Amino acid sequence: MPETDEMRMLRESVAKIAGSYGYEYYRQRSDLPDGQAHELWAELAAGGFVGVNLPEEHGGGGGGMAELTIVCEEAAAAGCPLLLLLVSPAICGSIIARFGTDEQRTRWLPMVAGVRDPTAKMAFAITEPDAGSNSHQLTTTATRSADAWILNGSKSFISGVDESEAILVVARTGTDDRTGRATLSQFIVDSDAPGLERQLIPTDIVAPERQYTLFFDDVVLADDRLVGRADDGLRQVFAGLNPERIMGAALLNGIGRYALDRAAAYANERAVWGVPIGSQQGISHPLAEAKIDLELAR
Repeated sequence: MPETDEMRMLRESVAKIAGSYGYEYYRQRSDLPDGQAHELWAELAAGGFVGVNLPEEHGGGGGGMAELTIVCEEAAAAGCPLLLLLVSPAICGSIIARFGTDEQRTRWLPMVAGVRDPTAKMAFAITEPDAGSNSHQLTTTATRSADAWILNGSKSFISGVDESEAILVVARTGTDDRTGRATLSQFIVDSDAPGLERQLIPTDIVAPERQYTLFFDDVVLADDRLVGRADDGLRQVFAGLNPERIMGAALLNGIGRYALDRAAAYANERAVWGVPIGSQQGISHPLAEAKIDLELAR
């Protein structure tokens, strides 16, 4: 799809903001025990870029995934790949915008878009140790009581819980009599809800977003925390996971652009035997091949 003038302006604006921070900022934030890229996220949110894909009536930009992928790619191309762009506006925002009640959209989408608080985010919890992304095998359950839902179970490798106001949790609420597979529902859970504990997972990845194991022990959820209809969660999940895959590609293409730009700059700056090393075919040909591969991926 050819980009519009508005999309090109969006690229330029995000690139300028993210470029003012750059990889050194990103790495420094990643090295801190509680490091988070709050400043960059807040500036992007203040410009309306974090919620560019969300409905205008709820504080978003009224665009779609094409616009949000531009934001994600340009931030990564500046050396700042923000993982939670895949999670908060792409997964959670898309699901709530499509399936949430009017009250849920009014309450949560301005938060995801950064209107109420420019650093606010929403995490997403589906992965379990014994299920991975096979949602039919989820064992975390939400059981109906007289006037609430009771959430029990655990989730693993959940990103950014420590910097999120709430978590969109996928839980098993029954079993399909015909197929024997789990029926799923989604719930919005406060990050500090009673009965919710989190445990940091040590990782070697250079990123400001931390990974957590979550434990739900009789977490009580009111009816207004159920997204849409009960047992409709599988259909809802893919309304978020499909955007996540698009955003993942945008993030990685942006990282590829950053790496290639750095490599090309070094090849042009470093001189051996009186000429830049980039003038030698052993360097220039692999860089040219990488450029072709990157453009094909984009």
